[in-house]
Amino acid sequence: MQKKYILAHDVGTGGTKAVLTDLNGRIVRTAYRPHNLLYPKEGWVEQDPEELWKAFIEATIDVQSKENIESNEILGLGVSAQMFNLLPVDENCNPLTKMISWLDSRSVKQADRLMRDDMPHFLFQNTGNIPTAKDIIPKILWLKEECPEIWKRTFKLLDCKEYIIHRLTGKIAIDWHGASVYFLFDPYKKKWSEPVCMRLGIPLNKLPHPFPSTHIIGGLTDRASKLMGLTAGTPVVLCAGDVAVAQTGSGSNKDGKAHLCIGTATWIGISSNKLINNPEKPFWALNHISPNKWIIAGEMETGGGALMWFKNAFCQDEVKSARRQGISTYEIIGKMAADIEPGANKLLFAPWLSGERAPVLDHYARGAFIGLSISHNKSHLARAVMEGVAYQLRWIIESMENIGHTIHEINAIGGGSTSEIWTRIISDVTGWPLNIMEYPLEAGALGAALTTAVALRKYSSVESIDELIQVNSVIKPRKENKNRYDDLYEEFREIYTVLEPVFRKLYKTR
Repeated sequence: MQKKYILAHDVGTGGTKAVLTDLNGRIVRTAYRPHNLLYPKEGWVEQDPEELWKAFIEATIDVQSKENIESNEILGLGVSAQMFNLLPVDENCNPLTKMISWLDSRSVKQADRLMRDDMPHFLFQNTGNIPTAKDIIPKILWLKEECPEIWKRTFKLLDCKEYIIHRLTGKIAIDWHGASVYFLFDPYKKKWSEPVCMRLGIPLNKLPHPFPSTHIIGGLTDRASKLMGLTAGTPVVLCAGDVAVAQTGSGSNKDGKAHLCIGTATWIGISSNKLINNPEKPFWALNHISPNKWIIAGEMETGGGALMWFKNAFCQDEVKSARRQGISTYEIIGKMAADIEPGANKLLFAPWLSGERAPVLDHYARGAFIGLSISHNKSHLARAVMEGVAYQLRWIIESMENIGHTIHEINAIGGGSTSEIWTRIISDVTGWPLNIMEYPLEAGALGAALTTAVALRKYSSVESIDELIQVNSVIKPRKENKNRYDDLYEEFREIYTVLEPVFRKLYKTR
């Protein structure tokens, strides 16, 4: 009997992951291809869309060849990707610039303008969101104001996944979740907000047409199928961006279930039957893959990214040692942190290395070590970085609860969730048990695969697949650390209040 599979992709910031799954959500094979970030100017971060497409092709070929899968055994293809990027394309969908990354902060001037007068209230009332400099609206306004010739030639304003979808099918479209990330989308009417687009001077016809995440946008073109060794006409499902597929791939689709994704950016996402958000300092309010739900997500810009920064800035000896031993540098850093008592000898770390979204919404915020003394060593710094991320996550969770959200459980995924010491720190600091999922590194791609299965009517709904996702282990908070972390958390919360005016002054300093 011929086996049937689903092929899914997660086009991340640092690379593209392809997974082959069966119809029960079991991962048969994975493949990965890295890609690069470009830094042409201070504050600018870009990626080459052609490099992303090449990595997508190579990962697809690799994942099939490892398992000797026949192309006619693949029932459908789903795509997820990083979000909050901007790629202007012409009428033939040829890129007019490099893709402006979600990490890019060139549009601070435009973002600051959006925070004046009644504009924040207007945007929140119409979209449920308020942008920072790293969001898509300021990037669009920057393109319009600073690159008028490119703006004139721009046919559509795409995000990463939408460009890949076009290369696969020849069609331009976006899912409701991806559209909600633009902060130009009416979350109730499921269409672009005419009042917002009109006020901002963004033509509606420059935005891709929105569909549900489970919409089959078309079949693979002959050209795409030949490049990847797949059957022409294989159904391609729109799926959704990384936040939504992580919600689904972590088994967190039912109301009140949350997932913690510890990646470069780190976030807590709650599935909610109601759109409840903070009008002053909103979380992400995004459409769920399930059409009548929302994901309320509190994101910190540099969670795993803070530990990556620490590794790159301070751990060159550890990097060399890891290479000699054939292990990950993060394993060594984890052992360093584990050797230090909880609280890192009263050393605190503010993890706002690239601005912050939740719950402060401040693109000026920056990182800091507080309480650094001559008695501290590198291991103390490692522990403080991990604890700083944990304090920020606690702040996000408590802020979500304060506006009316009830969290029933937290499922943890992402590279950071594979670290026993870091997940224990997060559990101790937040007071929450963490369910470490069976496929923590593949949860996004798995979510895209299962969304594809729903689109192909193999399952009745996204919620119905929660039971397929298995928990590998549970990390529970330790009572003996509660009082110490409670006290330090209160001090951590004061750091932002004290330093917030300093951050703005530093930005203006030449």
